[in-house]
Amino acid sequence: STMILKTVVNDILDNFKLKAGKFSLDIREVNLPAAVEQWVNAARGYVESQKLNFRYTLAGEIPELVFLDVVRIQQILSNLTSNAVKFTEAGYVSLALEVLNNVSGVPVLKVAVEDTGIGVPKEHQGQLFQRFTQADVTISRRF
Repeated sequence: STMILKTVVNDILDNFKLKAGKFSLDIREVNLPAAVEQWVNAARGYVESQKLNFRYTLAGEIPELVFLDVVRIQQILSNLTSNAVKFTEAGYVSLALEVLNNVSGVPVLKVAVEDTGIGVPKEHQGQLFQRFTQADVTISRRF
């Protein structure tokens, strides 16, 4: 899929930029409702193309304009969604976005992805978000 290929290429380029000390964010004023609609449509298309159901919820008051790096947010959502799909043979993938206000009144976007996939056993959950770690290497061969 185009979404996966774009994400892989961006991830590889970002890795090189990080190693070279040249990584930077491109913070711009963005129409958040339009960006959210674009993100959700991309996720929905990919999830449904894999014969899974897609669920989406949005909570909180969405500000019209915010400052963020729209490419990085799309990259994060794409990675989370593709991982959920990768380990889900049947059922659904759910994307939940919630707009929170922190102490200073700046909106915070909370993202949650849930799926009906195989899950992560309790004994391997401590390895989550560690660099280059996979709980069970045999799983990637099946999925």
